[in-house]
Amino acid sequence: MMNRHWITKLCVIVSLQCLCLPGIASADEYEAFTEPYRRIQVSSSEMGVITELKAREGAEVREGQVLAQLDDALLRKTLDVSRAAKDAIGGKTAAEAEVVIREQQVQSYRRLFTQGNATPRELERAENDHRQALARLQSVTEELSVRALEYQRVICQLEQRRILAPSDGVVVALAKEVGEFVSPTDPILLQLVQLDRLKAVFSVPLRRIDSLSEGQSVVVRVGGSRATVFGTLEYISPVATAESGTVRVRVVLPNEKRTIRSGVVCWLDLEASARTNQSKARISDAPVILSPALR
Repeated sequence: MMNRHWITKLCVIVSLQCLCLPGIASADEYEAFTEPYRRIQVSSSEMGVITELKAREGAEVREGQVLAQLDDALLRKTLDVSRAAKDAIGGKTAAEAEVVIREQQVQSYRRLFTQGNATPRELERAENDHRQALARLQSVTEELSVRALEYQRVICQLEQRRILAPSDGVVVALAKEVGEFVSPTDPILLQLVQLDRLKAVFSVPLRRIDSLSEGQSVVVRVGGSRATVFGTLEYISPVATAESGTVRVRVVLPNEKRTIRSGVVCWLDLEASARTNQSKARISDAPVILSPALR
């Protein structure tokens, strides 16, 4: 009896010590790894030789920042030609002057026709000449409009020779160097990752999915120290994996100060998440009691 009593006592002590040890994972935790929120293969829509690389590995860039420049010497000459064609208004000036002359002739023939000094055929011929002059002016105006559009197209082509950052992020790899050719079959210049937010994709059993919802705040333990981070459940897959009976769940972790490294192990603690949400619900449902000074 004494041995059995001591064994029971020892089991209770060991159980309590195990519960108090830090870093022991609970039964309701699911493991994954942190990843960049976005991983972008920055590529060029144009082909050509790289004349300048303005980004290096590890550099932080902002959205719209110039990362690389392709050779644009020929396009700049084409832009000069397009600008000259757009600004050439001699033909339009001549067409406008002809319209004025033809209009004056029509007015003159109408007066003569009223006085009986011009035939209807002469008046009709003058009116036809006036209409043809208006048509030539319209044609010249439309041609100038097309030249202006061609000028804008060359400007757009020049802009596409500059490779811009599609979003804020960090350059982690360069695929090309200055002097290399960018082709349609190999358009990638560098790799950009977004680290101000991280994501982790967990496989959660089907039995726990009904208790989760998108937009919910969850508790994630990160790294060997199991630091607590509050993330947001961004996505729950509508399809379950039949082999494992789990569902993919994506959690977003804030990382503005870069305190969390990408690629470290993390755990989704559903038990702690449920307790946290219950506490928030109790606080939000509590009645608000105003002080006498605010009543």
